[in-house]
Amino acid sequence: MNRRKTLANERGVVLVISLLIIALLIGAGAAAIVSVQTDLRSSGNLNAGNRAFYIAEAGVNHARQELQSRDGTMNFDRAMQTSTGAVIVSNPSFNGGTYKVTRLGSATNPVRIRVLAAGTAPNNAVSEIEAWFRKDGGRPPKAIVTAGDLKISGSPKLIGACGGAHSNDDMQVLGSPAVQMADGLTSANVNGGGGIIPEGMSITGTPCVGSPACSSAPDQRPAENKLDTVEKREAYEAGHSSVQPYDVPRINPADYAPHVASLGEGGKGYVLHDDGTVTTGPGISCEASGLCAGGTAVPVPQGWSFSVGTWTVAGTTAADGVFYSEGKVDISGNTGSPSLPWQATLIARDSIRISGDIYLRPYPSASETLQNHLLVTGNDLEISGNMTANYAGGGILVHQQIKISKDPQIAGFIVVGDGHPTWAGDSFADSGLGIGLNEISGNPVIDYSCQFGCLGPGCPLPLITVVGWKQKF
Repeated sequence: MNRRKTLANERGVVLVISLLIIALLIGAGAAAIVSVQTDLRSSGNLNAGNRAFYIAEAGVNHARQELQSRDGTMNFDRAMQTSTGAVIVSNPSFNGGTYKVTRLGSATNPVRIRVLAAGTAPNNAVSEIEAWFRKDGGRPPKAIVTAGDLKISGSPKLIGACGGAHSNDDMQVLGSPAVQMADGLTSANVNGGGGIIPEGMSITGTPCVGSPACSSAPDQRPAENKLDTVEKREAYEAGHSSVQPYDVPRINPADYAPHVASLGEGGKGYVLHDDGTVTTGPGISCEASGLCAGGTAVPVPQGWSFSVGTWTVAGTTAADGVFYSEGKVDISGNTGSPSLPWQATLIARDSIRISGDIYLRPYPSASETLQNHLLVTGNDLEISGNMTANYAGGGILVHQQIKISKDPQIAGFIVVGDGHPTWAGDSFADSGLGIGLNEISGNPVIDYSCQFGCLGPGCPLPLITVVGWKQKF
């Protein structure tokens, strides 16, 4: 009786428990749905945020390329002159979003720029990156780069990490040159033959390529690096002809004239005019052709003399400084000494000829634009003396053609334009006026480690690198 009553009282408990379980399951399911929806929204927001970040990062890379270019829009030097907020690059449609990179701060450091890259993505996602760019001197890929045909004979040594030679046209290799880079001899053959030397790359000598040991005496050079058989030479020619041409910069000495003049006499900057007078700045203005006027007249620097369009140094001593000549420059004396080299940067609107056994190092100018420059010519360069210029790295920039013989020693690089590219008012646009062929002969040593470059208007494109960045949000 009592048991029946107890059972009767428990009628419906199972139903209640079942309903409670169902309610719990429904609640758990609803919570799971809400959680999934929240996660999906969070994931979507995170994805959009990441997408905006990568778009902003693309803007940073675009800005770096623009600052390095010389297309006249917003290169590094022009960006240095702009105010805060100036747009360096922008893109209104990039991967479903946009980016804009603007200049931040003032020009307190001549080789650093701070920028802000703002990227947007769908769902109104925004990301900002603050980055710092640094400008370093432009560096060619090899010790010698020529726009035209290049003939290498004798036993020159092209040493250092970038010890090599490249021609945008054809290259002929004779003798026993020593070349440190594995791909140290290359030609682009842009003109397809028809020049003075054979088309493409022609190796008939016994060069040693691809090892620092190549600079040893010929009988001590590694056998595996010697191109001493027809098969080796043909294989090397086939693998190193018709390569990508190098973008040779415009080498116009007139671009340097204002910088030389601005040094003033205190900074040892001298303009040597084609009438035998000498002036220094400020107040000098120069035409596109390279002829200058104005400034302050000063005495002819020690060791220099002038005759019939040519400025000459014929003695053992000469004034240090940066010299811009409207005419030719002829260095025939044995200027400088091993312990006290002549500190001079020589820039000539016309040609430069060095026949003396001189000791030369680039003048350590305070001007960033003129640093690391040894020789700059608007016409040809001929080095027929035993010039020793391995005290400090220096760039040699030649608008026309170059001829090197005997046994000079050079620390640095050589870029030769063969008259390209030209400009309005180019006084020496015809490469047939002087030296007929770029030629390296004798036993010169050219040591280029790629450890330095230059920032002048005739130098290779500067290197723009990102030296720091942070995500603002």
